[in-house]
Amino acid sequence: MKIGFYNIQGGTGKTTVAANFAYILSQSVKTVLIDCDIYGGTTALLFDLEDKEHNLNTYLSGESTIDEIIYNYDDLAVIPTEVSSKVFGYKADISRFENLINILEEEYDVIVYDFPPNITEDNPLIGYVGEFELVNKVVIVGEDSVPSIVNSLKSMDLIRDLDIGFTGIIVNKYRGLTDITEIIEDVIGILPYDPNVERQWVESSPIANIKTKFTKELTKLTNELASIYLEKDLASLRALKLAKAISGITEEEKSEEETEFKDLE
Repeated sequence: MKIGFYNIQGGTGKTTVAANFAYILSQSVKTVLIDCDIYGGTTALLFDLEDKEHNLNTYLSGESTIDEIIYNYDDLAVIPTEVSSKVFGYKADISRFENLINILEEEYDVIVYDFPPNITEDNPLIGYVGEFELVNKVVIVGEDSVPSIVNSLKSMDLIRDLDIGFTGIIVNKYRGLTDITEIIEDVIGILPYDPNVERQWVESSPIANIKTKFTKELTKLTNELASIYLEKDLASLRALKLAKAISGITEEEKSEEETEFKDLE
């Protein structure tokens, strides 16, 4: 499964959702998180990787190998971007991204992208449309405000126009400020506003490590999405077993369900 998080608007909490989604998922399946924002990425801050010599920027510039840009945080593999002003000095060859993904697919069960908000060709989401299957599903992360809901709808239309698999919208930082009934059919999750989220940037530790309502809701959503799409999109016995493990359905429980179904027949 290759799933990306996107919004044409910045500041919606997209990185928080993508990073913690990947972190939660990594506890069950082999997962890699890629910060695709080569000019304004902040994933390195969240996982205490800001001082690393190698990152996506150096790889796209031909200065680093793939092995050098992958870092481990607990069970999660992370590919960060440069966070200093050096970002403006790199000459990125975005075509190297395809080789990166092809190799990662051989090693990882799930690739999670944190896409940048821009819609220029140096955004892999835009630059690789129609060339190879960069991503299976895209989730729009919006926040609880009128401008953000509007931009979430624009983002949704863009993804559909580009003929990329659209999964749905996550409304983040929800405090009941907006009426989301008009887009409720496209909403797959609502994450509550939680001031504790700010702690993750100070402590360089995912909010998923702290027991909060936000974490509870995101964990539930992560498991639901993974269960659905691992089963649906990865046509292999191993993928099916992984999906069942994530959803908490053991082989024994499945057998019992099948028996009950046959009894009903």
